Amino acid sequence: MEEFRIDIPEGFDFESYINNYEGLTRITRSLFIARHCDALAMEAYRTAIQDIKELTLNTTKYCQTVDLFNDKLRRQGQATLPMDQEWMTNVQNKCKSTLDTLENELRISKSNVNKEEIRVCYSKLGDFYYKKGDSQAAMKNYIRTRDYCSTSENVLDMCFNAIKVYLDDSNFSHVVQTYISRAESTPNVAEKVNASSKLKCCQALTLLGSTGIDQVSRYKSIANALNEVSFEAVPQLMEIMSANDIAIYGGLTALASYDRRQLQTQVLNNTNFKSFLVTEPALHELIEAFCKAKYATCFQLLERYKQSLRIDVYLQPHLSQLIQLVRERAMVQYCIPYNVIDMRKMASAFNLELDALEDQLVMLIGNKEKISARIDSHNKILCTKKREKRKEAFDRSLVAGDDFEKSSKALLLRLNLLKANLVVK
Repeated sequence: MEEFRIDIPEGFDFESYINNYEGLTRITRSLFIARHCDALAMEAYRTAIQDIKELTLNTTKYCQTVDLFNDKLRRQGQATLPMDQEWMTNVQNKCKSTLDTLENELRISKSNVNKEEIRVCYSKLGDFYYKKGDSQAAMKNYIRTRDYCSTSENVLDMCFNAIKVYLDDSNFSHVVQTYISRAESTPNVAEKVNASSKLKCCQALTLLGSTGIDQVSRYKSIANALNEVSFEAVPQLMEIMSANDIAIYGGLTALASYDRRQLQTQVLNNTNFKSFLVTEPALHELIEAFCKAKYATCFQLLERYKQSLRIDVYLQPHLSQLIQLVRERAMVQYCIPYNVIDMRKMASAFNLELDALEDQLVMLIGNKEKISARIDSHNKILCTKKREKRKEAFDRSLVAGDDFEKSSKALLLRLNLLKANLVVK
């Protein structure tokens, strides 16, 4: 990941932010903030180190994090943090005894040929290696439970465990989607709403992390997935994302990919998703401004909101692209009702310099072909090319007529062949 620096967002409270999460995602997010936000680095490193000691058996990650923290302390002329040798020794002893116990339990289960006990043993071994930070060994043991799954809940647990390892390892390959699809197709699942919501969140993170996908299609898929997350399932989702994350990811990707009608019906008027938007009032106001074509207000809010979005480990790589897509969609919508547009008024509506607006319009007309128009650069006028709807209707009618004629001739030929017993078998 390329190096960049983030200024502390106005009114941001790190403790409140990180307490929205549970499990290893706390460590991932703390370390991201520690590396990229100098103002929060000390608090974030301390939180990450404490969580590593409390939630994992990963001595390697502990040493690496302490080293990074001490480098930061040295640069600021402060005393360094000594390694907790006692904790490391206790963890090493605990790992050895736990591994011996689990392997012995597995041997006994195999000798008794008890499928459920074997599955549980492999699952425990996967959990052990997962906490230890050995994702390859964890995945190997989780996958071995597949042959011993006897219920839908067993299959679902296996899928969630595999997805968890891939996501924590930042491996967003197509394999993750395979496990998500398999979990979604599992029948007779207890607490289906919670399971479905959890899978939709995993799918959103996978899409955010994956590459080689058309951007608009990717963001639309994320928005569609998060629109289906139940607000009641939030307590079950804290190891993946918070209610604020669902609002932010779902709201911004919807802005970048939905049309105005979809934004109104699927976001603002969606009773379930409105519960998430309540957690992010600035985003709610921003989407409302976009739907009401108050573009200057919309982009002023987005500019102020942008700094707090940059601290998100998954959203940060997409932020510039998302804002650009929202701006392009707004410009396209602005141009639809008019034949001739005064670019000075348009620049004022978008709170942009005239030259910057012209550059954006040139790109939308030329490279991206999203607006059909010509620019009078001297008089600063945009002349849109309106399609003749009557001509389009005639053209469609002619095409439909040709298709009907071809299909009719093919059908008559088929009937004549059958009548003459000339059918090839």
